[in-house]
Amino acid sequence: MLTKDQILDRQVALLVESTPDEETASAVSLITSVLKAIAQNLKHTVYFVIQDIEGGWLLTPLSNHDNPEVEKTTIYAYCDRTPANIDRLKLNDENLECGEYNVIDMLFRLIGMKQVDSIVFFDRATDTQHGIEIGRTDIEELCEKQIKRAQFGLQKLNEMKNNANIA
Repeated sequence: MLTKDQILDRQVALLVESTPDEETASAVSLITSVLKAIAQNLKHTVYFVIQDIEGGWLLTPLSNHDNPEVEKTTIYAYCDRTPANIDRLKLNDENLECGEYNVIDMLFRLIGMKQVDSIVFFDRATDTQHGIEIGRTDIEELCEKQIKRAQFGLQKLNEMKNNANIA
C-alpha cells in the first residue's frame, strides 16, 4: 500500500506528464512543491466535487455574516462520495453529478479559476460544516514566490558558470 506522500508524488508526476509540451511541463514542475505542501495539510488525496454534466464545478457564493455585501465564491470538496451526493440531491438538479478528483489536480485547477476565491475541503464525511479553506490568491502568491526563487537560483548558477569561464 502506498503512503500518502507516495500518492501525492504520483499525482504530481501525472500532472506534469499531462502538460501539452516540455516548456509547460517545466513551468508546472516549478510549482508542484507548493501544491504538494498544501495537499499534505489535508487528510485525503482524493476529493469529490459536485459538477455539471460537462465537468464544470458547482460554485457556491458565500456572504460574510458581519458584512453581507462582501461575497466570495467557493467550491466544496468532500472526502467521501456520500455527503457530496446528499448535498447534490438537496439541489434537486438532475444535471448535477459528483466527480472524483486528485487533490493535486484540484489545487492546480484552482489557480486558473479566476472567478473562484477558494476551495473548502471537508476532511470528515460526517461534518460538512467545518472544512479547511484554501484560497486561490494564497496558492498564486506561494507559486509566484517559488518561481522567483527558481529564477534567482538559475541566475546565480549562470553567473557562477560565466565567472568560471572567465577564469
